[in-house]
Amino acid sequence: MSDRRRAGQSANQRYQELARAWRRRRRPLLVGWLALAVVLIAVGNFVGDEWKASVGAIGGVFLGSLVYALVSPPDRIDNWYWGSQGERKTAKALRRLPKEEWRVWHDLLREDGTNIDHVVVGVAGVFLLDSKTLTGRITVDNAGLHTQWLEDSHVARVSRATFGQVAAASAELKDRIQAATGIVAWVQPVVVLWGRFEQGIVRTDDIIFVHGNELVRCLCDSAPARRAFDRAQIADFLDQAARDGLPASKRAEPAHSPHDEAS
Repeated sequence: MSDRRRAGQSANQRYQELARAWRRRRRPLLVGWLALAVVLIAVGNFVGDEWKASVGAIGGVFLGSLVYALVSPPDRIDNWYWGSQGERKTAKALRRLPKEEWRVWHDLLREDGTNIDHVVVGVAGVFLLDSKTLTGRITVDNAGLHTQWLEDSHVARVSRATFGQVAAASAELKDRIQAATGIVAWVQPVVVLWGRFEQGIVRTDDIIFVHGNELVRCLCDSAPARRAFDRAQIADFLDQAARDGLPASKRAEPAHSPHDEAS
């Protein structure tokens, strides 16, 4: 069995845990809803023909509502699912990188249970990738990451949370690599956006924001690393991190969550 973790594995596990807890909490209500639906359908067998269709329709609505309630947790939980899907899309895109020039790791676990979505190492350097699936029209500028409703252009959200989080995560990984290997290598933070991001690629605050479809081109077109470094030694460190988790770091970094930006 492979000891390498799959892209989106942590986010999907978190989604499954939260969804199960949410359904357990709602089980008494759902059982009562199901019982009422069954009663209505049963009553339909004994009413006159002129009422059968109406009673059956009402029972069907109750059953449909039950199914929807079972499979549709609230957004705060559903965001973990969409986060895992974004990470899987990124992993699929990264398969197009030339294997002789690039190495890729997914879902590297920290000691506190949080994770790094993806790390990529190549001649252009070390890249930390954070995947996000967002709805609406996405734009990025110095003010932050903007998400605008497609239905109403006047409704928009602006956030800089991702800027600080991905920059801190990259600095933290740089520190871990240096502590373990002695190598000082810049770790480039990259936010991979899945959604309507028409700008394609934006560089601001030393962070690259890139649409997932442009990711491979962006990486391959990147300038060579700022300084030469031993890629094999860093790859060995990341291989061990994939097996055993990242070693402890003195640098504190906020926990990654798909709630940091709207999904």
